[in-house]
Amino acid sequence: MSKISDMIALCEEAAFESWPALETQTRAGWLLRFGKGYTKRANSTNAGATAQELDVAQIAGIEAAYRERGLQPTFRLISDPALTGTDSLLIERGYRFTDLSLVMTAPLTAAAPSEELCFLHDPAAWLELFQQISGKPIEGQAVHLEILRRITHPSAYAVKYQNGTPVSCGLAVVANGCLGLFDIATASTHRNQGLASELCRGLLEWGRGAGAQSAYLQVVGANTAAIRLYESLGYRYAYHYWYRIAPR
Repeated sequence: MSKISDMIALCEEAAFESWPALETQTRAGWLLRFGKGYTKRANSTNAGATAQELDVAQIAGIEAAYRERGLQPTFRLISDPALTGTDSLLIERGYRFTDLSLVMTAPLTAAAPSEELCFLHDPAAWLELFQQISGKPIEGQAVHLEILRRITHPSAYAVKYQNGTPVSCGLAVVANGCLGLFDIATASTHRNQGLASELCRGLLEWGRGAGAQSAYLQVVGANTAAIRLYESLGYRYAYHYWYRIAPR
């Protein structure tokens, strides 16, 4: 049996609670999360705090659970502990590697200067602006809204305006004393102006006021611009993860 470190366990649990799946099962310490296909985060098998190495039969059973729901089996593996046996079996079964991502953390010990943000109380109203700002296709937004409405922890749906136009937005959730940032987006016509930095500082200040002691976020490892932004806000690398996706 593998034992996840306390720090990683705290981040992982907070992230799961902050971005809830529509359905969850537990097998051999792994969390099977199902969310009608919207985001790999909510539609993958994740190593829990006591995850064990899986054998071929267990992997096959997990695969069946996803295929029964019309989903491509996907595993999310974290760097500590590295469950190399399970990863090797997935490779043997033809799973492809994708989306190496970093988890970055930051303390919330002192207030940082921040710009005033508009906080919306209706997830649907915020999601409409998120779709407009991010340019994400409308397909999948109904499930996105369903996930947002399942969040039970304190949350902040923030929008930054410029001359009356919404130009940047993001979601913050505080769970177990940890502030998580999600869905950070800036309109393509307003990038490289420091708007995302201002938005994040405002969300960090909100999280501090909501009782968070630390902050975390997840960012694709190849997104160097975003990583530099988060480092400027005090975030540092904590651990990483990657996905394995089954052949169709």
